[in-house]
Formats: sequence, structure tokens, C-alpha cells
Amino acid sequence: MKRKWVDNEVYFGPDRRKGGLGKRWGDKRSFDDAGEPPPLGAVMRRLRVQLNGIASPDDRRRVYELARFAASEAEHQHLLECADSLRNVMTSIVAGDFTNADAWVMHAQAHFNGPH
Repeated sequence: MKRKWVDNEVYFGPDRRKGGLGKRWGDKRSFDDAGEPPPLGAVMRRLRVQLNGIASPDDRRRVYELARFAASEAEHQHLLECADSLRNVMTSIVAGDFTNADAWVMHAQAHFNGPH
């Protein structure tokens, strides 16, 4: 299954646009910023960086969605221990324990970088 991914300043996640007849009348977009999903290792590094800068509920929501994507991608790649650690990251984010969430990301990275 080919999945497209959007990563820009407004949205980070799967491309939710539906295929169809093309652009609507008057649509000025000339750049399609949908691409392949980022590598799991890069997502986990980005997650660690963003965990250190949470200042608002919107930041928390964005980091939670990033952790949810990382867990889903780890599961998709059959890295179950890594996915479990990333689900613990999500639980820690909901609880507001960002130090513990960072520790779980490091745990997930250890599973990811270890022997597969």
C-alpha cells in the first residue's frame, strides 16, 4: 500500500486528500507537498526534539500525533517492542510527564537500533 505523507509548517501526517478529477476551479496550489512517510528513526529523533519544546496544548497535541504515527509505523514494520515503548510515550504525554516520555522514546530508539 502506497501512503503519501505531508510534512509542512501547518500539518504533519498522512495525506487525507482524496484522488479525483484534479484540482478544483480556482485552486492556486502548484506545489504538492505530499510524499513518502519519513523513516521511523527520523520520526523518533524529531519526537525527542519536540518533547523538549512543549509550551501549549497545541504543542502537546502535535507531539502526541507524532508519537501515534511513530507507534503505528513501528507496528507496520513489525517492531513490536519499539511500538510498545512508543505507546508508553503517548501515555506519558497525556499525563504531562515529558521527562518520562523522553525516556520511553530513548527506549524505543534502543529497540529500533538493536538487532532486528
